[in-house]
Amino acid sequence: MTATYTDFAAFNQEALDTIVKTNTAAVKGYEAMSKYFVDLAGKSFEDAVAAGKKLAAAKTVVEFVQIQTKLAQESMEVAMEEGKKVSELTTAIAKDVTAPFTERFKNGVAVATKAAKKAA
Repeated sequence: MTATYTDFAAFNQEALDTIVKTNTAAVKGYEAMSKYFVDLAGKSFEDAVAAGKKLAAAKTVVEFVQIQTKLAQESMEVAMEEGKKVSELTTAIAKDVTAPFTERFKNGVAVATKAAKKAA
């Protein structure tokens, strides 16, 4: 075998390793996102039941409207917080998924630079 064939084989193996790392990170990210949304759905259901109980306990229309207003306000705050958490989780997953390709690209540039200097 020549050095060129060996280099080519190593390059291809590294490419396959990069794909495996990327897919592994994507699966882990999908699992994390799925768990997050399942937990969120459970919490949302519990919150909805609690809100229904609070509204049912209102003795007057004014009290009902006050409770409803407070619940709507809390709901918006929770939605903003959860949106921020989803954004942060998505960003972290994207970084994890792209990290192997980023590293591979850096290595490729280094190899190309070395080959160009050697050829010159």
